[in-house]
Amino acid sequence: MKLKYILLMACGALVSASSFAEVAKVPKGALVVRYGAANTDANYKGQDGYPGTLQNVSALCSKENSGVDEAKVLALVRTDPNRSKDWKQAGGANASTLINKNATVTADPLPNNPNHCLISNIELKNIKGAWQMFPLLAE
Repeated sequence: MKLKYILLMACGALVSASSFAEVAKVPKGALVVRYGAANTDANYKGQDGYPGTLQNVSALCSKENSGVDEAKVLALVRTDPNRSKDWKQAGGANASTLINKNATVTADPLPNNPNHCLISNIELKNIKGAWQMFPLLAE
């Protein structure tokens, strides 16, 4: 009886964990934005896994499929009240571009930043060329 109970609890935990992971995924067509010179090594020096396979790279992600253009990047950036005015540029990419380079892109909403997301399991050499760069004008 005890073994059946333990197995039942383990199955329930697995179902709960897989359901949560499903909710946290970002759509493949979502717009992903990384502040700074996103196509350079220097942009990732403080990241977990540097200079190899990067983990927990902070970014912004749209909640729906979106193209990559300046207006959409700027609109997503405006949703981040914590953005430093010192950041003069941002890179935009579709989540599918990163996913096709073996990355995982997951939603990681913060209290003041509901569009925050994390990029993980991607090699430095693969993330650097993924971004289309746009200027961030002072607002």
